[in-house]
Amino acid sequence: MIMRRMKMYPVILLMLFIVPAMTAHAADHGMSHGQPVLEGYSPVSYYERGRPERGSGQYQSTYRGDVYWFTSAEQKNTFDANPSAYAPAFPRSCPYNLAQGRHEAIDPTNFKIVDGQLLLFHSSPEQDGRKRWEESIVNTGVTEKELLRRAKSNFINLKF
Repeated sequence: MIMRRMKMYPVILLMLFIVPAMTAHAADHGMSHGQPVLEGYSPVSYYERGRPERGSGQYQSTYRGDVYWFTSAEQKNTFDANPSAYAPAFPRSCPYNLAQGRHEAIDPTNFKIVDGQLLLFHSSPEQDGRKRWEESIVNTGVTEKELLRRAKSNFINLKF
């Protein structure tokens, strides 16, 4: 009886580590049980209206595991026709911070469109990611394309 219980300890320990890791992995990859990314803002509004607008759960689509909300059926149809054209490059990570090799959450009202890609930046009393992005271009001479390349490279590295 004792031997049988001792054989179960590794299985129990394994479950204690795997289940939370799987939950964290799912949350990091947009599998958030119907909760929208971008705090419910419509990705189409950034392009069509030049500003973020809150969408509604009534109009939603899923792309790459992320749930997006839209302001209307028309926006949803626009997104569904070409989601890669509207989905943000990094739905949960500030590109400036990614370019620096770290992850910071986004503020969906702090955005910029670069080379047709929606970029959402971190914003807090300590740091404005978009401001830092623009300052680094002016102060170091690095281009937006180079910052974007660095962000994409580090995004891949930080995912693993």
